[in-house]
Amino acid sequence: MNTQVTSDQVEFYRENGFLVIDDFLQGAELSLWQDAVDEAITQHVGRDDTYHNQSRGDGYYENVFVQCVNLWKTSERIKQLILDPQLGRLAADLAGTSGVRLYHDHAMVKQPWANPTNFHVDNPYDPFYSHQAIMFWVALDDTTVQNGCLYFLPGTHKTSGFEVGGSLGEAGVGELFREYPQWAAIEPYAAEMKAGAGVFISGMVAHAAGPNMTTHPRRAFAMLFMPEDATFNGKKSALPDEVVAKLKTGDVLADDEHLPLVFSYQNGSTLSNLS
Repeated sequence: MNTQVTSDQVEFYRENGFLVIDDFLQGAELSLWQDAVDEAITQHVGRDDTYHNQSRGDGYYENVFVQCVNLWKTSERIKQLILDPQLGRLAADLAGTSGVRLYHDHAMVKQPWANPTNFHVDNPYDPFYSHQAIMFWVALDDTTVQNGCLYFLPGTHKTSGFEVGGSLGEAGVGELFREYPQWAAIEPYAAEMKAGAGVFISGMVAHAAGPNMTTHPRRAFAMLFMPEDATFNGKKSALPDEVVAKLKTGDVLADDEHLPLVFSYQNGSTLSNLS
């Protein structure tokens, strides 16, 4: 697992709102992640290959991708892989924060002929507002223009706000430009990646994904990290009910059971017990 970045890469992330790491996983490590995610998804949906062939509903969003959230809670293999202090340190360094907690993970599988993912900004949907929110998205298959690679609008993290996130529904790929008309002139960056590559994504940068115009699923696995001092904004989002029940707006989101501390410079602590 390649968790080293140069000062130029950090600068690129801060300037553009995303950073592709081409050689994050290689060889046996890539196979380990692919097998762990496939196993966890199969456990989540109930039977082999369900997520490849499952019957989809009539709604537009239901045909964007199959998504499984918080697999780290049900899969010891996923837990061991993603609650890695080295990965947390890298996320904290890029985001410019003293430490990070895992907000949630999610597997995303674009099935054959899946709809595009509209341009959107992630953090407005989160239960906390922060310019240091960061996601790490790992390609488990080669991602191409043909099968639904990610697209970024470089630099939009500098002008996005917490009020508007965009719609993933049938309003259209460019619906977000109604709120940010100045972004419509920005040339998108198509992030084609080989399996094993990863991309760090600011929670404030506009991004999208194309349709899957192939007969094979396109698998990806993402981890959403939050600053260790992030505070609750009143939105439940993907937080468990038992966490929300104990919170009021402004409280620090410091629930170690559901939002584990992965890395911290502030108190010298990292997640030490992955069992």
